Amino acid sequence: MTDLKSTGAALTLDSGMFTASNLISAAIALVVCILVIWIVMSILRKVINQSKIAGSLGNFVLKLAKIAMEFAAILIVAGSLGFDVTALLAVFSLLGLAISLSVQNLLSNLVSGVVLLLTKPMVDGDYIQSGDAEGVVKDVGLFYTELQTLDNKLVHVPNSELSAAKIVNFTQEPNRRVDLTFTAGYDCDVETVKAALAEAVGTVPQVLEDPEVFIHVSSFGSSSIEYTVRAWCKHEDYWDVYFAIIEAVPGAFKSHGVKMTYDHLNVHVVEK
Repeated sequence: MTDLKSTGAALTLDSGMFTASNLISAAIALVVCILVIWIVMSILRKVINQSKIAGSLGNFVLKLAKIAMEFAAILIVAGSLGFDVTALLAVFSLLGLAISLSVQNLLSNLVSGVVLLLTKPMVDGDYIQSGDAEGVVKDVGLFYTELQTLDNKLVHVPNSELSAAKIVNFTQEPNRRVDLTFTAGYDCDVETVKAALAEAVGTVPQVLEDPEVFIHVSSFGSSSIEYTVRAWCKHEDYWDVYFAIIEAVPGAFKSHGVKMTYDHLNVHVVEK
């Protein structure tokens, strides 16, 4: 049974390291730490809301700040109770190192996610392409970015892959250019073919007048001449314009007497 000894106003436990003064100091330190954490978190929350930091990143910053302050509070209270704080720090350091090594890939995705949320090369609703991944951005998380493909599949891409690769954002700019190529035979007049292509493009109302439509010969093939058509439209109209021009070209060619051609080989037999 533990003997209690009274020395003035202080109480000590013969079998322990705690004293009444230590307990009171620890209690006061705990109350002060709780108040400080509450005040700092309130200020930090207001700052994050005013800075319009992305939701997931803002929540991560708040959680990280709270964990750090709670860890500091534990050390302060432990020091008030007489524990060796240096030893505790060493234990926590070794534990943190072991955890970081075991979740190395996860931490890499986390850091990459923070970078993506801060730099914002894409936001929800953008259509992007990065490596083999392509689709509409549904959510940029701390560890994975969710993409919705054109055939309605959800792909979760690790943020470390996105941050290490080139990201092509197709919808960040308001306008987008449609590039198409068509071929016609060598026996077709170049200006007639260009007029037919201009007529086909003119039937698509979503094509913008400025910049002007570009229609020119781009190459001479083995059995046909290649023509390049470049037309501008709003990014949301891209695919409608793309397919509408393709569908309008055969009719325009027919009305102008232009024959669509294909790769072929002419064989001439010479009699001796």
